[in-house]
Amino acid sequence: MAYSSLNGRKPMERASKISHTNIIASQEVKDLLADCSIPRPADTATVQEILERVPTSENQTIKHIIAVDGSFREALVRDEFPSATVTFFAFGPLIFKLDDLRQLDRETFIAPEDLAKLKKIQRFQLALPTRNISRAGLGLQDSIRLTLHEFLARRIEGDKSLYDTLRWLIFRRWADTRDARRTLRHCPNKGVNECDREEIVLTADTPYRFECTNCGGPIYLADILRLNELVDDEQGASRITSYLLSALETLALVHVIHALWEMKPILLREFLFIKDGPLALFGQVFTLAEPLRDLANFLATYRDPADQSKVLPLLNVVGLEKSGSFVEHAVHIEKSLGKALSEAKTDGDFAGVVLPLSNDYIYKYVVPGDPGGTITYGQNTYWGGKMIFKAKDGSTYVATVPTLGGHNPAPKFEDYINVTNVLAAVSELRCSMYDNALIPVALANRLVSLSEVPSSRILETFARGTIRH
Repeated sequence: MAYSSLNGRKPMERASKISHTNIIASQEVKDLLADCSIPRPADTATVQEILERVPTSENQTIKHIIAVDGSFREALVRDEFPSATVTFFAFGPLIFKLDDLRQLDRETFIAPEDLAKLKKIQRFQLALPTRNISRAGLGLQDSIRLTLHEFLARRIEGDKSLYDTLRWLIFRRWADTRDARRTLRHCPNKGVNECDREEIVLTADTPYRFECTNCGGPIYLADILRLNELVDDEQGASRITSYLLSALETLALVHVIHALWEMKPILLREFLFIKDGPLALFGQVFTLAEPLRDLANFLATYRDPADQSKVLPLLNVVGLEKSGSFVEHAVHIEKSLGKALSEAKTDGDFAGVVLPLSNDYIYKYVVPGDPGGTITYGQNTYWGGKMIFKAKDGSTYVATVPTLGGHNPAPKFEDYINVTNVLAAVSELRCSMYDNALIPVALANRLVSLSEVPSSRILETFARGTIRH
């Protein structure tokens, strides 16, 4: 690492202009590169063989759309070394009626009050210390743990908290599973007081905050996310911000599902939940993926109270990606998708064509990996199966939809939960502002995104003027 200029009086150390020659001349480097490979492009025949047609929805139950999005922005509170930062999070679900959108599509002129119907959102805000900031004299790790605990425990408009939803999810409270357990491998205060207590068992009745019987330090339900393990008092907490945002967005989505479930389960059939990005959790928070798969499968196999022999799949949820390897792959096979769509249109009325993405296909054509490995793609992180969907209007989407029975390394069209209704609704939500965009996702992003300018500068000024020095 080069030397930097601390006071601006001396120049920064610049990188060498010739060191690359040593790398190029290295036989070890040449051998390593020669041993590497990249996923090969998928040929048209392979794509055509896997593609399936999406029938039109004959019994569309979806009436409302809920899109969840969020963003974060780090604000520099102190320029002097060592620098101090706080990270601001904004996220929440946006809700509107599908009929309102259809009505707008028929209007020759859209009035501001019409557009306002599509902007009903529950906003969440969180400020998290992420470098050289202390709360109540605590170290950075404990300051973050306390802040997250207080945020999750906060009642939402006098109703349930996100903690209530987290407990409902991880302990499978929808099924009244009283014997559900989660275990903390060691006391979360270990990094502060060297507590040696291990295997701390949490149950559905465990308080959101309790004291360790060994060291007396606080233990929070939020500690099951294990984010504190990536926090270093010297290096800061920048590694946890993207993982935390992903977990918070998912909790916001499940929070609405939780509320509808307790209100009237059958209402869930009328809602489509859209998450910006795949239905997946990475890093430390990946452990939420398993209970999410169980929740999706439970709701998909819900029995009609009036007729127990009849299954009423309740959950309509999809994750949609804007960028990344899968979006680039979708662009690459665009011609094959277009050809299949044209053929489908000549044979009848179809909502589009879909390419279910199996473990074998993904590792051969999209991302590097071993198709024959013991752990399949997304086995530990995804709570849905990936697909590429080309709607009849020509828009192409990379989507994730839960599959029946949990993780499926080779899903077929019929394995995706409520897929016909979900994709039919997605095809109605096209936004012409951006390529292959959806109106609810674009609106949610507008309402919760934090820009580099002016949001970042304004937040920095706000934080500097509020934090005690």
